[in-house]
Amino acid sequence: MVACLCIHGFTGSPSEVKPLADYLREHTDWDVLAPTLPGHDHLRHLKNVTYKDWIVFVDSILSQMLKEDDEVYIIGFSMGGLLAGWLARHYPEVKKLVLLDIALNAIERPQVVGNSKQAINEAKEITLKNNPMFKRNQKKATEVSLTFTLQFEKMVALAKPAFEHIEIPTFIAQENGNPKASTEKSVQFLLESIPGPKELFVLEGPKQIISPDEQANKLYPAVLIFLQKDVAILNVN
Repeated sequence: MVACLCIHGFTGSPSEVKPLADYLREHTDWDVLAPTLPGHDHLRHLKNVTYKDWIVFVDSILSQMLKEDDEVYIIGFSMGGLLAGWLARHYPEVKKLVLLDIALNAIERPQVVGNSKQAINEAKEITLKNNPMFKRNQKKATEVSLTFTLQFEKMVALAKPAFEHIEIPTFIAQENGNPKASTEKSVQFLLESIPGPKELFVLEGPKQIISPDEQANKLYPAVLIFLQKDVAILNVN
């Protein structure tokens, strides 16, 4: 049995990887898993979580998958790519790695900033603007986002060196036209650091790379083709 672990991004949810996960389920008989990272189920839980909790969580899931399945692939979106890279470095049994819009620059990443704002908006929705409780909730959300961002930065620092040890075939996807130069820097870092065989997929336009639109729909078949390729062929390329 083939299994695929899909890891979502910073302050995100499995919905970020759901379109791709659903595509893989539809076109294969693989066991595709997209769990929720610790602290990402509700805003109030964020403050009590560290990057170590994310690592322990995905590590335990991957360990079980490797025991139960013949082949295991890992897909990571944004910060999920950091966790995916860390796992691939420490578990050479993993056959292939897919990195989607990976976040390697803690402060500049637009995904991080956007999701932090979304977390604050969640607090706004639970009460009225004129209610005194609103200001307290907004302040709490801001404090949580700053605390959580620090954990993200620690995850970046831990995971970056791992890519220098990844020998398995790796698929790297980025959007072309992103106004933030950090995306190109992240991809360049991966291309220079990962010693194993690599494939680069460029999505035209400044879009959310995993979103189910016309451009992103080109990504799903490309990922599937990569995952279904014989490892020997990928190593030759």
